[in-house]
Amino acid sequence: MDYITVGEILKAQGIAGEVKVKPFTQSGERFKKLRVLYIDNRPYKIMGLRVERDCVYIKLQGVDDRNAAEALRGKHLLIDRVNAVDLDEGEYFIADLIGCEVVCEKGEVMGTITDVSQYGGSADVITARNSAGKEFRFPFLNRLVSNVDIAEKKFNVIKKLLDEVCVYDD
Repeated sequence: MDYITVGEILKAQGIAGEVKVKPFTQSGERFKKLRVLYIDNRPYKIMGLRVERDCVYIKLQGVDDRNAAEALRGKHLLIDRVNAVDLDEGEYFIADLIGCEVVCEKGEVMGTITDVSQYGGSADVITARNSAGKEFRFPFLNRLVSNVDIAEKKFNVIKKLLDEVCVYDD
């Protein structure tokens, strides 16, 4: 099966086995359309769900107490790709961006995408690592990104603009 990561379990919530989840989707409301989530390749039926502010609280079948819920802390929630929402033009699943090569217009490979962070601002932040192992970050802006080809795992950028906004880790 082909999975997409949709969230991360932050902690147990209460004593009945509910978990607090940080969604990796545009809206936690999307979880309401799901019936099954996968954790470590094991399916869990959703028994209850509520969305509050920027978190989702989920009761999973078989997770019946705080200890069982706490054992899932830090685990990623996945869905089968066939259950994913349809994306609009210019939208991408984070899971599809990770592993893409960041390539400038002359074909030079700048690095490989390792993470995409969503802080709720105007642009997601791409984290990539170059061949020397140095991490760099830049905003996912339309004027900076000239093309994204998920099939070819290529994330094309305009080098001059990348140099203006890129931040390197020391």
